[in-house]
Amino acid sequence: MTITDILKSGFDAAIAKAIIDAYQEISGNYNLRKWKPSELDAGHFVEAIRRALDLELTGRYTPSSRSLPQFDDNALKYYEQQSGHESYRLLIPRALKAVYNIRNKRGVAHISDISPNEMDATFILYTVKWILAELVRLKSGLSVPETQKLIDTIVERQCSLIWKEGAITSILVPGMKARNQILVFLYDDSPKTDQELQRVIEYSNTTNFTKILCKLHNDKLIYYHDDGKCRISPRGLIAAEQIIQKYT
Repeated sequence: MTITDILKSGFDAAIAKAIIDAYQEISGNYNLRKWKPSELDAGHFVEAIRRALDLELTGRYTPSSRSLPQFDDNALKYYEQQSGHESYRLLIPRALKAVYNIRNKRGVAHISDISPNEMDATFILYTVKWILAELVRLKSGLSVPETQKLIDTIVERQCSLIWKEGAITSILVPGMKARNQILVFLYDDSPKTDQELQRVIEYSNTTNFTKILCKLHNDKLIYYHDDGKCRISPRGLIAAEQIIQKYT
C-alpha cells in the first residue's frame, strides 16, 4: 500500500491527489534550492489539508472549484469545536496555520524587509512532512512497523548533494572520495547494504570497497553488520553533516 492509496481510502481521490501534488511541489523545489517557489507551493498544501480536515470532521468539504473561507483564528476554533481525534481538531490545524503564516506574512508573498530564504522554506518543508506523516499514521490501518516504514520515507532528511530521480541516485559532487560518499548516502537513508552502497557509488573493486567500510566501522562512523547492512552512527552523522556543509 502506498501513501496515495492510504489518502484515497481515508479521504477521497481528489483530496489525495491535491495533497500529494502539493507535497511533491514543495519537496521538489526545496531540493532544487528554489526557496520562494517551495514556500508558495505551501499554499496549495494548506488548502488540500483543510479540505481533508473538513471531510474528516464534518463529512463534507468545499470543492476545489470554490474558495475556502479565510484561515484565521475563527477557523482554528471551528476545528477545535468539532468531534474527532485531537490531531484533526488541534494539532494538524495549528501546524497548518504556522505554515500558512510563514507563507503569507513573511517575504514570500509581499515586499518587505524579510526576504524568502532557506530558513523559512526548511520550516515549511518539515512541518508539511510532519502533517503528511500524521495523516498516514492515523489512516493507514497497517501494522506499526509497516506504518513506520511509510512515515520514514516522508520524514527522511533532505540532502542537497544527492540527486534522486526514478532509478537514479547519485552524488552531485564530482571526485568526492568513496568514504565521504558512503557517509552522505547513509546520512540520507540508513541502513543500506554494502551492495547498495557499492552500486550507487559505482565502485568497481569489491575488495577495496569492503576495506573502506571496515575502516569506517573501526572509526565508529558506521556499524558494518555481518549481514552486509551498514548503519550510520551518531558520530557518523556529525561527520556527514560536515561534509554536506562543505559543499553547500
